[in-house]
Amino acid sequence: MFYGANEQIKFNIMIQGFLIIIFFIVFIVFLGVIGVRNAKNNEDSLGKTPINKFLFILAKFTFLVPWIISLFGAVKPEFLPDYYSNELAWVGVLLITFGFIIVIAGYVQLGKYTRFGLPTKESKLITTGIFKYSRNPMYLGLFLMIIGIFFYFPHWILAVCVIISIVLHHQITLAEEKFMEHAFGKEWDDFKKVSKRYLLW
Repeated sequence: MFYGANEQIKFNIMIQGFLIIIFFIVFIVFLGVIGVRNAKNNEDSLGKTPINKFLFILAKFTFLVPWIISLFGAVKPEFLPDYYSNELAWVGVLLITFGFIIVIAGYVQLGKYTRFGLPTKESKLITTGIFKYSRNPMYLGLFLMIIGIFFYFPHWILAVCVIISIVLHHQITLAEEKFMEHAFGKEWDDFKKVSKRYLLW
């Protein structure tokens, strides 16, 4: 579709692609910084997988695949699918932006307690800041980001990945919340009364 686009559309596609690349790079670098920081503090970034290990890896894989595919469209706009819509792509970029901000805010607030999986050492229940509005802001942010990627690069492969990733990450959320309930008891019960699982529910 790129070859038949006018100059304004081509410019929009270029800006959208640039933002997609920047978000991906910054996100990967940020995760790397978390890993390095935890390593320096003798903290393990990887916790215990809350669900079946294969499904846990599949959840992460199906989140990553849409990013990788969309990067082809960002670098080579002629790879964008025929269903590409400039307006929908901008909606996608906005969703990615909001999701990115939410994810970063959640990780920053967790600080040294950040774990990818269930904690195996000392942990703390964070109930302030962004966690006042969402018990799982990182997953909320991931959902917004991956849906935004699909809006930018509407393809059936991405649609399948989005559905699988959201379903599996929801199962991860439920398993992690069950762990938190056992770990923090009444403190967790009180927290659930004032903060939604994601945002509206």
